Amino acid sequence: METKEFDQLSTEHFGVKKGTKFKTVKFHHEVQGDLEKGVELILDSIAHFPTRYLFKDENDKLWTLPIHSVEIISE
Repeated sequence: METKEFDQLSTEHFGVKKGTKFKTVKFHHEVQGDLEKGVELILDSIAHFPTRYLFKDENDKLWTLPIHSVEIISE
């Protein structure tokens, strides 16, 4: 069985893959700005321990959110 390097970013985690569309389920604040509830984002990569998703918004701005702050958009 192949081991994963959890100090590296990944593009898949428990079936969630890069390019998946999400939306925020609550307000999120970062130093670079704020995201309102309901903003659509595209998964760019995944950080581990603790698991966080790195997203791009419609302006290609990167955001780092905990997994409980977003939900997958059904296609």
